Amino acid sequence: MEQQYDRRKLEQEFDSLPEASPIADIDPFKGDIIAMVGALALDFLELGADDVLLDIGTGRGRWAVAASQHCKKVIGIDISKRMLEDARVNVASAGAENVEFYRGSFEDPCEETDISQKNVNKIVAIYSLHHLTDSMKAEAISKLSAMLKRPGRIVVGDIMWFDDPGKYRDEWDEVYFDDSETDHPASISFMREIFEKSGAEEIEILQIHPLVGLICASFS
Repeated sequence: MEQQYDRRKLEQEFDSLPEASPIADIDPFKGDIIAMVGALALDFLELGADDVLLDIGTGRGRWAVAASQHCKKVIGIDISKRMLEDARVNVASAGAENVEFYRGSFEDPCEETDISQKNVNKIVAIYSLHHLTDSMKAEAISKLSAMLKRPGRIVVGDIMWFDDPGKYRDEWDEVYFDDSETDHPASISFMREIFEKSGAEEIEILQIHPLVGLICASFS
């Protein structure tokens, strides 16, 4: 039986994160596994001056700020009001004028603004997709690929199982997995399958850790 998704609980979790939490840090070069995944994800996006990037689960906006220097516009969405407030402060401090933030989620990316009208051709999700159940992941990727301007690219860097997670229980803290009610990682085979079913013509997979990886899906 599939685990249940509790959006309200997830919102509360992020609204109450301590300032120093590594899960929502503002430093893209901090050196932990999330920073490593984020830096690789930005590389795989291959951002250019005409690209419009959607950053889902933007948190405090660290990747939005980092990406803003390399593309036309960044749109960050998050379910946490507090994260969005912090993200706007972060962007203002960085002087990034081509970044917009809105309330939104994988299940409803257009909650506050119509993303389909933003000409988004690149999408990134860093350490955010694993909060969805498998059926929700499949639906979200299908929905996002449908609104993606072609040629386009979706990059996901996240917890995903390349091996039995039980073998690496001592490393769960290292990759920020706590087997809670809000974490639902999927196997790498399932992740590949949902991108294939969404029409990706090319899929690159990079294993960063037995429990963490990156998927880059290209659509033409």
